[in-house]
Amino acid sequence: MCGRFTLAGISTDQIRDLFLSEDVPELGDRYNIAPGQPVAAVRFNRETCKREIAPLLWGLVPSWSREPAGGRMINARAETVHQKPAYRGPFRYRRCIIPASGFYEWAGSGAERQPFYIRRKDGGLLAFAGLWDRWTSPDGSELETCAIITTEASPFMQQLHDRMPVILNPPDFDLWLDPEFTRVEALLPLLRPLEEDVLEFWPVSRTVNSPAADSAELIVPLR
Repeated sequence: MCGRFTLAGISTDQIRDLFLSEDVPELGDRYNIAPGQPVAAVRFNRETCKREIAPLLWGLVPSWSREPAGGRMINARAETVHQKPAYRGPFRYRRCIIPASGFYEWAGSGAERQPFYIRRKDGGLLAFAGLWDRWTSPDGSELETCAIITTEASPFMQQLHDRMPVILNPPDFDLWLDPEFTRVEALLPLLRPLEEDVLEFWPVSRTVNSPAADSAELIVPLR
């Protein structure tokens, strides 16, 4: 699964160049992005016909949900994302990319669970495959939320966990972000584990267990 991630040490120019989005706001460094918090997501805006960086709450609320707190789902499984009622519509029409500089995973069990920080070896951006949806309240106010798609872990990641976020490669961005492209059979092959020899990880402090913690010290290798 993917339950915490970072977006830090990345410039607006890097985001602009990778995702070809013209208007990139100053995002600031975040070292412990947790469910229920706002995330920056790249999506295609039908009105402007351009890619944009949109603030979405992490924890998907389906458009048909009766209450916004009724079913906030942070991860969608790649194997069933095209079948589950909460994800079928967003998978066809409302896909997004969630930029990250790294993410956390926990190994072990109980009080001995050890957090690890995972990132690209070259320190570059990760592009999580995401879904978004818009829920409208009876008074007309709107809530836009998202979920990160996970897949089976690569052999490298299996050292920590049996799941990992789907990390898209740049050649797949156009297809993934195209809201007019709805062929499920062509989209599913994109939801695969990242190739080997791209990621690295190291143990970090258990301070990251608290969503309130947010500093560069969280990703410092544990001595």
